[in-house]
Amino acid sequence: MSRPQFTSSAILKMLLLLRSLSLGIAGCDAAEGGQFQLLAKELLVPHQEKRPVATGFISYVDKTKPVLMHCYGWEDYSDGYDDYAVALSHDNGKTWTEPTVRWKSMRVAAGRVRYAEPAAFFDPEREKLIVLVDKVLYPKDRLDVDAQYALAMDTYDPQSQSWSKRREITFPGERCPAMSFSFPVKTSRGRLLFPGMRQVIDSSGKAVHYRNCWAPVDEVVTVIGEYDREGEIAWRLGKPLAISPETSSRGIDENALAELTDGRIAAICRGDNSMFPEKPGYKWLSFSRDDGRSWSAPVPLPAAGGAPFESGSNGSALFRSLKNGKLYWMGNLCLHGERPRGNWPRTSLIICEVQENPFALKRDTIFVIDQKGPEDSPDLQLSNFRFYQDRQTGDVVLFMVRYCQRGLKEWWRSDYYCYRVQILEGTKKAS
Repeated sequence: MSRPQFTSSAILKMLLLLRSLSLGIAGCDAAEGGQFQLLAKELLVPHQEKRPVATGFISYVDKTKPVLMHCYGWEDYSDGYDDYAVALSHDNGKTWTEPTVRWKSMRVAAGRVRYAEPAAFFDPEREKLIVLVDKVLYPKDRLDVDAQYALAMDTYDPQSQSWSKRREITFPGERCPAMSFSFPVKTSRGRLLFPGMRQVIDSSGKAVHYRNCWAPVDEVVTVIGEYDREGEIAWRLGKPLAISPETSSRGIDENALAELTDGRIAAICRGDNSMFPEKPGYKWLSFSRDDGRSWSAPVPLPAAGGAPFESGSNGSALFRSLKNGKLYWMGNLCLHGERPRGNWPRTSLIICEVQENPFALKRDTIFVIDQKGPEDSPDLQLSNFRFYQDRQTGDVVLFMVRYCQRGLKEWWRSDYYCYRVQILEGTKKAS
């Protein structure tokens, strides 16, 4: 008796359906009532020997033409990055130029100065790509979690295909924040908001640590840019947003921003329960009515129709769909009701629609983009992604390292993938 033959597409759909049913969440095909469909998952860049890819950014760099810039670097050790390079695509991501290294570390007497976490925003009105990147000393080329960060700015002009001279941004009388998993936005009032973070310090100026915690307590600080009459950007800092380390042991950081239809800015922040795993861990929600200059007290990120989902300590993203105008969120959640353990779990990456008023994740729209499979290590981390929205289709195109897919002992054997997710709900109506 002959066996039935299935196409790879059919097999993928069956696997996605089984995965969806097992999680008790929304389906992944239009016929099943879901809002999303995974169209592709492709290996983009394999790891090097002892070196996986470090995500950078992906953005259109032309107002109308389908020209994309993709930036990624390499990880030498945990949180030690180098050789961030950029490549261009002139055909909407079908083909790419050879990457050119733009941010490279430097040896100095005290160790090595490294760049990290480039945060990029293409301003279509000014037709410039603005990049803020961390610059920090690694003493004896080792990570110092209490180090003071600096921010460097580069701008790219697509008309001349040239970069500006790099310069550091300073905030006289204030401590400079760092970029980390940062997706900048421009508000309807014309302000640039780059989500930043920095250590909370004590009266002696030292970074505060929750008792016995290796990492400092962080606070959220928004880097706000406004154009002057000459078209230059004047930068300043908003007021810090903090939370008690008794509630979130490493404070809050890596905030994802979006402007709501009522003009408020919503921030979904990374929390942490690593020092008290018996307590719940959450993403934290706050609002600003003045473009990031001040924030409401943070509360656990709500989920419509039930209690908030718990979540490990990891970043996330918010975006408004080009296709239908709705707000969506991407990140990691504890989908199975388990309690988080510090950074973990990061074994399911999800997307869902956001209800704007009252603000909440819409649990009946949750869709799993990727999760741990039978061949993956339990140490797998599906986080630290970057993405863009395809102007031609409205698809979400996501770039992510499947970190520690072969286990912590071989952490560097982690490959870089590209995913394409289709939003199945209709096209945005003309206003």
